[in-house]
Amino acid sequence: MKRALAWILLIILCQCPIFSNAMAQTEVELWHYFESSRDKDMIEERVDEYNRLQDDIHITATYISRQEMMNKYTIGAISGRLPDIGMVDSPDMAYFISLGTFLDITEALKTWGEAEQFYPGPLNSCMVDGRLYGIPHNSSCLCLAVNLDLLEKAGFDHMPANRAEFAGMAAAMTDPANDVYGFVMSCIDTEEGTFQMLPWLGRDLLAAQDFAGDGAVEGLDLLGTLFHNGYMSPECVTWNQADAWANFCEGNAAMVECGTWHLSMTDEIEGKFDYDFCLLPTGAEGETTSVIGGENIGICAGCVDEEACVAFIEWLCSKDNVTAWSLGTGKLPPRGDCVVDYPYEQKGFAVFMEEMQYAQARGPHAEWPNISNAINQACQSVFMDRVEPEDALSEAAETIRATIGA
Repeated sequence: MKRALAWILLIILCQCPIFSNAMAQTEVELWHYFESSRDKDMIEERVDEYNRLQDDIHITATYISRQEMMNKYTIGAISGRLPDIGMVDSPDMAYFISLGTFLDITEALKTWGEAEQFYPGPLNSCMVDGRLYGIPHNSSCLCLAVNLDLLEKAGFDHMPANRAEFAGMAAAMTDPANDVYGFVMSCIDTEEGTFQMLPWLGRDLLAAQDFAGDGAVEGLDLLGTLFHNGYMSPECVTWNQADAWANFCEGNAAMVECGTWHLSMTDEIEGKFDYDFCLLPTGAEGETTSVIGGENIGICAGCVDEEACVAFIEWLCSKDNVTAWSLGTGKLPPRGDCVVDYPYEQKGFAVFMEEMQYAQARGPHAEWPNISNAINQACQSVFMDRVEPEDALSEAAETIRATIGA
């Protein structure tokens, strides 16, 4: 009797719209490594909203630390234990694509028709051999922040517009008596340091992968000259980007290479000095180069329902959602059709948005970690051992070509 009643109750429940919809939903797991409360809250809000908007898919957002996630992706490519949708740092994506972690979704995205709205730099970080394995979710790049009070004191009435002006201004604004350096950046021997040094090595290295080209040699020679002449702090080789920014905020540096995320930290400067931002003066007049940071979203091998996963990332990376994400987190939209009214330093964001047109992906290549290390070690040898930039980069080029089989 009890068993019969249980079956009757189950039949009634299955006919209930709420229960039947829940039973029919496709369960999709999303991995992310957003640690800050701002970013973590935003991704959870986005997921909750998508779950409310439709009844076919239920997304569960799972936080995993970045390093643990990289390990899980590597192991999961072999074991098959992967999420349905995964986040990845843009320079790491090519490596995981090579392992088979992410699916080729080129054809699946064709009906969406919005891939062309993304800046080339972020989009290229999702591509291998012209095929798309993900979509850029958020982005960032590097620009130059300048202490305008020190700039005026040194006799200049404009920001550096080219490499030669930049070098002259860095020298003129260096004041050893007051512990002020003309320029600071992170030159630490990690990916963070490579990220900051790459723009100065020029478009030859980034775009043409000419690891010992004239542009790279000239750029590294510039950094080495600034370092050895005392226009850069010798501690730059141990500083991360937060350290360099802190020194600028304290007035101990006239110029600093900084990222988009620093714009939400400008309250550390208020009341101390006037400041502004400009494109990185990494080339001749009007020429600039930058690199992108940010995360991509891809669909993992063995996902429960590829069509359902594609539908979600198309929604998450739509114009409206990318705009909302950028506004809520202070990051840059990887889409060129987004107009974001930031509640922060507007002119600063305008400069970063312009720089995004010239920002390029690191790599993209499956061996990027090894390529990055070779480039970084070349820079370290110039700073620490006074190796000639041409020799340092030639040695790095040999290592890189052996690594990638070129």
